Amino acid sequence: MYHKLLQRQIQKYLPEGIADQEDYKIFLESVNSSYKSFERDRKLTEHAFTISDGEFAEVNQELISLANQRLLTLKQLNETISSLLGSDQPIDETENLVTLSERIRAQVEINKVTERELYRNINLFKTLLANLRSGVLIENEYRKILFTNKLFCSFFAIPADPDQLVGMDCSQSAKQSMGLFKDPDEFVRRIDVLLHDQRAVYNEVLEAVDGKILERDYIPIFIDSVYRGHFWRYTDVTDKAHSQKSLQEIEERNRLVMNSSLDAIVVSDDKGSIESWNPRAEQLFGWTAEEAVGKSVANLFTLSHLKSAHNALVNRYLDSGLSRILNKELELTAVNKAGKKIPAVLIVVTYQQNGKHYFCGFIKGISSRKKAENLLKAQEKKYQNIIANMNLGLLEVDTEEKILFANQSFCDISGYSSEELIGGRTNQFLLSREEESMLEQKLQLRTKGVSDSYEIAVKNKNGDIRWWFISGGPNYNDEGELVGSIGIHLDITDQKQLGAALAIAKNKAEEASLAKETFLANMSHEIRTPLNAIIGMIRELSREELSPKQQTYLSHTDTAARHLLSIVNDILDVSKIEAGELQLDEHDFSLQALLANIISILHFRASKKGIVLSSKLSEDISTAFIGDSPRLRQILINLLDNAVKFTIQGHVHLSVEVVSEDEVSQSMAITITDTGIGMDANYLDQLFFKFSQAERSTSRRFGGTGLGMSITKEIVNLMGGDIEVKSEKGQGTQFKVSLKLTKGDINNLSDRTEDRQHLLRGARVLLVEDNVMNRFIANKSLSHFGCSTDEAENGLIALELLKKKQYDIILMDIQMPKLNGVETTKIIRQELKLSVPIIAVTANAFKKDIDLYLSIGMNDYVTKPFEEKKLFNTINKQLKRNTPQASLTNKEVKNSYDLSQLKALSRGDEEFVSNMVDIFLQHTPPALEAIKTALLEKDYITLARVSHRIKPSIESMGVRQLDGVAGDIELSARAGDVDHAGLSEKVRFMADTLSVVLKKLKGDHN
Repeated sequence: MYHKLLQRQIQKYLPEGIADQEDYKIFLESVNSSYKSFERDRKLTEHAFTISDGEFAEVNQELISLANQRLLTLKQLNETISSLLGSDQPIDETENLVTLSERIRAQVEINKVTERELYRNINLFKTLLANLRSGVLIENEYRKILFTNKLFCSFFAIPADPDQLVGMDCSQSAKQSMGLFKDPDEFVRRIDVLLHDQRAVYNEVLEAVDGKILERDYIPIFIDSVYRGHFWRYTDVTDKAHSQKSLQEIEERNRLVMNSSLDAIVVSDDKGSIESWNPRAEQLFGWTAEEAVGKSVANLFTLSHLKSAHNALVNRYLDSGLSRILNKELELTAVNKAGKKIPAVLIVVTYQQNGKHYFCGFIKGISSRKKAENLLKAQEKKYQNIIANMNLGLLEVDTEEKILFANQSFCDISGYSSEELIGGRTNQFLLSREEESMLEQKLQLRTKGVSDSYEIAVKNKNGDIRWWFISGGPNYNDEGELVGSIGIHLDITDQKQLGAALAIAKNKAEEASLAKETFLANMSHEIRTPLNAIIGMIRELSREELSPKQQTYLSHTDTAARHLLSIVNDILDVSKIEAGELQLDEHDFSLQALLANIISILHFRASKKGIVLSSKLSEDISTAFIGDSPRLRQILINLLDNAVKFTIQGHVHLSVEVVSEDEVSQSMAITITDTGIGMDANYLDQLFFKFSQAERSTSRRFGGTGLGMSITKEIVNLMGGDIEVKSEKGQGTQFKVSLKLTKGDINNLSDRTEDRQHLLRGARVLLVEDNVMNRFIANKSLSHFGCSTDEAENGLIALELLKKKQYDIILMDIQMPKLNGVETTKIIRQELKLSVPIIAVTANAFKKDIDLYLSIGMNDYVTKPFEEKKLFNTINKQLKRNTPQASLTNKEVKNSYDLSQLKALSRGDEEFVSNMVDIFLQHTPPALEAIKTALLEKDYITLARVSHRIKPSIESMGVRQLDGVAGDIELSARAGDVDHAGLSEKVRFMADTLSVVLKKLKGDHN
């Protein structure tokens, strides 16, 4: 408790609350001590007169001590007051408490004024911060809130008044607010980094989940180098960011437009210095933007003699604002980096930016246009000369048929001079009213804008009757008004006379064509008939036990006969092509199997010549296609056979690539490349002509008729494909066949064939054939099939037999004495009313002949000379004898094989047969092991693939009891639900059979 006097002074002189402040408490305590000391002194004085002298001396001494203590207290109090008030005046030790009180009162008044000013400034600063268009947060070093505003609370969705937040802890505020931002983890991490680094950072961009874009400033607060807190500011810059983005997009769009412009765009300042140079300018003039920017327009691409004029025009505009070239299209000549002159069109515009003039030039190179203009002028002059001098008569008339212009050629064909014609009328050439009526009709057509052509008989000046071919059309002026017509006239009198002669020639040509067709039909019949006997005899003889020498002779004879047959077939194919009768027989087939068979046929012929025959097939080739496989085989064998034939050394390579495909088809590129003798470039255009060969020595050296390539091209075209050839003399040849093939069904590829000796057994056949040798050959084949056969030398005998007996099928020759096959068939169908199947066995293979046979009631046909397989399949198809295949478990494993088909393919080449057997012996055992392993591992894909691969080899070796087995295994392995037990039985049977066949082959051919 203070002294009463001091309490009254505090209440009177000090503002409320000052006495409670720590600094003033120290001062007041000192004053209170002084008052108490003074009070003791007063009491001592009052009692001084009552004490004794000794006591007085003692008291006096104590008073002196107290006085010194008082002086010391006053001095300390003075120093304290000076320190508290900040006085820089020297201390007056004589000052008493009253003086000190006055000083304190004066200083308090000053502090109150300062406090009010400070309070006003603080309120002003707080008002300023509160009304900023930014969210503000001020924290102390302990992350306690000192100040924030409403916008900050709004940004961070804080549902409280800013004043209520003062003093709150913000250490967890970042995690509480992180969900407001697109990258919440980065928001928290970045705040931690800023607080740790304590370095000012401005304009950090934050993206909120509601689409707002905020800019953040962080400012650490240091006082006397001591960290006292930090200042956060968040500003909504969404509109600004969008505006900047839009501006950037506009700038980018302008840049893209400028860079994509077909005109060169060059911007220069008022000094002529280039500031912008777009890509088109780079292309047009050759300088890059780096090379051009900063250079003078006048010095860069302006012609030297125009530089001074260019600078003068620029200066004139800058001085006076006048210009004769601004905003106008100018044609001029510029120069590029290489010094080449460039004709161009220039448009210059000017604009101001930041108080500075700029010139923008749009430059279009018109070299092509100039060239076109010059060409147009030249053409115009040329056409003027053509019109004046062409052999076609040009006549221009008005709407009344009055002649306005006639060129020299019209004067020549009409006999009139230009002076005689102009101003006259066209009816002067007409013969009668009929021609005049025609011209009036043509005039009416011209008024409707119709052009047409017609022929008309006229008379010239000399009165001679001539035929003119006239092509007329309407003539319009620049306003689109019809002003007449223009006619082109050609004297076709000679052509008319020639047409009459051609009509006669056409009749003769048709007669010659008919004679040619008749000759070819007769030639085909006369050659094929003995050929049928020859080839049939060779086939029957090959079944006999012959010595190796006899077998060689027989093989050579078969080769010669089949070569002669191929020539006949080529000639007939050409005739069919010319007559438009060549048709495709489409069916499911395997391209891989077809190619493998072709390669196997030609492999040893190539190896015998020392040529490498290789192939590469795309793995993407479909497993099956629909098409005419024999014709495709004919194409490829012809091309590969020629490649091997005309290659002396080197290689022949076949590649097949899938160019494109869709759900139903594949486009194939079949390429055959050789290192053969090649062809001259001049010959390539004639390659596909009939009977064409590179030179006579080629025919003498390599043989051939020159029909193969012509037929090949026609068949490729018939298949909707294309064939290309590249060749160089002495460097080889490349053929490329492009075909689009429809995808087929692999399930339709099974060629399962039952035992031939039993399939047709018991069939009753009537063989109608006048040629005894052909009857003998046919009878042998039919006996081989197990058929019982009756023979008839002509149609009359056949009809008598049909009245007595019933037959399952009739084989009918066409050309026979007394009654031919056509007439006999008509009687069988129309008079005897028999439905027995009739197969034409004929040498006539033209479409019109086949159509005739089928139209009169025949069911099918076989051409002479026939293959046994073809005859068998045709008969079997008509009889529909599909004997079920015997169970594999009931089949006896045999060691039989038949190389007759392989020998037929070899054409007498025993080495070919031997090599094929060696390959079969070498490759079949590993294939069987692969099949067994795949079956054990249930790898059905591999099993199907290997079975497919060995199927042609089994067929070529003639292992008859395995006919269709390999194909059946392949189909079973590819089935969706594989019957493993059934598949195992098939594999076992095939493996056991091939094992014994291999053993016998080794014994027979070692």
